[in-house]
Amino acid sequence: MNKLGELVKKIQQRIGKYGSKKIIEKAVIIAIIGVICLIAGSVLFEDTFKKNAATTTPQAVNQKQEPADPTAAETLGQAKGESKTEIEENLRSILSQIKGAGKVDVMITFVSGSESVPAVDVNSSENSTQERDKEGGSRDIKENSRDRSIVYEESQGVKKPFVVKEILPKVKGVVIVADGGGDAEVRSNLTKAAEALLEVAAHKIQVFQRRNN
Repeated sequence: MNKLGELVKKIQQRIGKYGSKKIIEKAVIIAIIGVICLIAGSVLFEDTFKKNAATTTPQAVNQKQEPADPTAAETLGQAKGESKTEIEENLRSILSQIKGAGKVDVMITFVSGSESVPAVDVNSSENSTQERDKEGGSRDIKENSRDRSIVYEESQGVKKPFVVKEILPKVKGVVIVADGGGDAEVRSNLTKAAEALLEVAAHKIQVFQRRNN
């Protein structure tokens, strides 16, 4: 303000020196004050705008690679790549170890076909931003994305999904033919073993004695 006053006085002195009229003096003073006010107002407005303007601050993107789906616990009928024939062979091998069973043959039927579960590559990322409004408030915005893709393997030029497990449907019925199937105790033991291994109800298991050749 002191500098402004000195500037005005200098202008007044020069105007008085050259005999200009007071009306011109006042007009010049008003013009100078107006210019100064415009400059000061522009600076103040720019500073306020910078403080109140909405800002978006991007945060670090977090990307992680998740492993493919793990193989399920291997139980009879659920092990990776195990077919119907292999399940029957495994069950036959176990049942033939039961005392008094003798030679054993097994046949299993299922409600429907098996289902192959491929390995899946999962890529997830998170993007976090902070937004500010002109009132000084702020809010956090988070965006999550998750991409899944099937893992393939190539063998002899043929590309196919990499299977981590085979899911067999529910067992429809089990027939067991054993040398000792005519004995009640042996028949009961064979039924219990098949029931436990296949997780199937006892009434779906039938045990028969092998015929004599």
